[in-house]
Amino acid sequence: MRIPAVLVLASIAVAVVAADDRPPLQAILSSVTDYVVRFENTIQGIVAEENYVQDSDKSDRPFVTHRELKSDLLLVRSEGSDFGYVQFRDVFNVDGDPVRDRGDRLTKLFLDASMSARRQAAQIMSESARYNIGSIERNINVPLIALMLMDPMYRSHFKYSVDTDHKGVPRGMPKSPAFTLGAEAWVLEFEEVATPTVVRGDDQDAKSHGRVWADPATSRVLMTELIVEAKTVRSTIRVSYQSEPIAGLLLPVEMRETYVVKKRFYTLEGTATYGNFM
Repeated sequence: MRIPAVLVLASIAVAVVAADDRPPLQAILSSVTDYVVRFENTIQGIVAEENYVQDSDKSDRPFVTHRELKSDLLLVRSEGSDFGYVQFRDVFNVDGDPVRDRGDRLTKLFLDASMSARRQAAQIMSESARYNIGSIERNINVPLIALMLMDPMYRSHFKYSVDTDHKGVPRGMPKSPAFTLGAEAWVLEFEEVATPTVVRGDDQDAKSHGRVWADPATSRVLMTELIVEAKTVRSTIRVSYQSEPIAGLLLPVEMRETYVVKKRFYTLEGTATYGNFM
């Protein structure tokens, strides 16, 4: 029986709260959002190769509980998306086997003149989730979602606070070199306080909260954490952006995701790594 937690992008915005002895929160937020706008405008021309492993709960047996995907991941501008962009996962290998209908699928997805912009955006998101396993239906398992919440066009749904993290692995983050800070970083904590929410789950609003780590000197985003609280499922997506700078930007190098069904012992996890940026 499938769990009816369908996570779907909706519209968002942000509001600010007072800072303490650091630069004013508004100044920090503006610096980070300016960086995000430049990121969005630049990364459209960059493709990353994604190696993605998903492991679902053992209770999903006899259905597939382990999957390995190889994909090209790119950011696509779409007038039909609430963000203005969608992330497209072009899967070319599933569990060691090549995807046979890849060419036809891409042609239909991007060259069908009869398709409306909103329908195209929905189709791109659906295709990006096509090979997901497990009983939790989802389309937010892409690395840039939390970063895109920093876009300045969204300015009324979240309250923000600011803190400082020092060297090492931040509280609650994976104990991995990719998620280790090499120096002090700003931490923007965000909490959704209004509706409609960024993400919908169980066909209703699902409030989000999380953290964004940024380099104080350059405003480059180093890591993000997004937690979505649907009625039946808690989704956590953590991403490290600590690559070598490309066009002055830091691109994703690793994504860790966990989905936990509330009031039931069910967990689904995924790990994706990124490289071969072109």
